[in-house]
Amino acid sequence: MRLLDLFSGIGGFHKGFEQAGYEFEWVGFSDIDKYASAVYKHRFPNAKELGDVAAIRPERDLPDHIDILCGGFPCQAFSMAGKRKGFDDTRGTLFFEIARILRYYIDIGKPIDYFVLENVKGLLSHDGGRTFAVIYGVLTDLGYTVECQLLNTKWVLPQNRERIYIVGHIGRGSRAKVFP
Repeated sequence: MRLLDLFSGIGGFHKGFEQAGYEFEWVGFSDIDKYASAVYKHRFPNAKELGDVAAIRPERDLPDHIDILCGGFPCQAFSMAGKRKGFDDTRGTLFFEIARILRYYIDIGKPIDYFVLENVKGLLSHDGGRTFAVIYGVLTDLGYTVECQLLNTKWVLPQNRERIYIVGHIGRGSRAKVFP
């Protein structure tokens, strides 16, 4: 399997997939924080560092097929703790880099099979729900079946933080539900 880990931080998604039993023959990761990238590279020395997501050119930087794309795209533009500028904040537009990469693989006839995205609870209510509706619409317009659920990390981590998880698979056919 091949994993593309965007906005990777220190590799939480990668580690979670490994703990769930996934094995990857190729992993590419992207983060602009040099310290997070250094930790990621230390934890996963065979992973390919891709740098800034906006600079990734799939035809040049990525393999011909990716099985799973994951990412916790920047939340500052949607968070209750931030200024909530949404798509008017450049960090808020970085979701569209995910869409750009997903679209590339669809256009070449090799769509990425699955994605797992994460963000703050405030994404759901930002701009009266319109921001989330745009994100959901972009993903479904690409041909993905999308599920989402708000989960509190207190069930798996020693912290109390609500996060929205957005999971998708290509196609409209039925598959087992991700969330109960």
